[in-house]
Amino acid sequence: MALLQRAFANWPLKLTSVLLAILLWVVAALEEPINRRVRAHLELEAPSGRVIVGAPTTATVQLTAPAREFLKLGSRPVEVVKTVVDSVEGDRVVDLDPADVILPRGIAARALDVLPAHVAIRVVAQGAAVTRERAWHGIPVAVPGPVEIRWLPVPDTVTVIVRGPVARLETLTAESLVVVARPDTSTGAAVLRVLLPAGLTAEARPAAIRLQPRRP
Repeated sequence: MALLQRAFANWPLKLTSVLLAILLWVVAALEEPINRRVRAHLELEAPSGRVIVGAPTTATVQLTAPAREFLKLGSRPVEVVKTVVDSVEGDRVVDLDPADVILPRGIAARALDVLPAHVAIRVVAQGAAVTRERAWHGIPVAVPGPVEIRWLPVPDTVTVIVRGPVARLETLTAESLVVVARPDTSTGAAVLRVLLPAGLTAEARPAAIRLQPRRP
């Protein structure tokens, strides 16, 4: 009993000491430098009168900073910006390095490297070549309402043919394409409509599919 009384003697002071120790440990941990790789938006600035084709839009950056800086960074965007100065048309490789990294305001971190370190691109004249068509296969179909797709052999995807300027087509991804089925529940037929950025045209193949009531 006496041992228990001694253990709980001055318990407010002991609790305060424990909390202060935890606080000091947290502060020290937040000040400890760590390395972390984060995603970044990649932007290549084309020379005047030129368009860059085939460049990726994302990269990863290795940052070093106290842990608290990564807490401040959160989901704020990190950017990699590189100016392409060679205006001669054709294929070339652009080198990316830490000097191209732009951090959000107020973030005290240092970039160690950028991946990819080298990017293959093509420089073309602005407004030049128009690609007749480019195909994406296996694009999912969104069907509004209580129906489901009944189209074989692939029941829920279609091929999309997109037409437009070559520079736009090279940067367009499958994630940018949305195919919506407009169903007629009385006949079971649905016309497919492709939603995509302005300045491009598209068609789905097949242009229509068969539908049936969605199973519970």
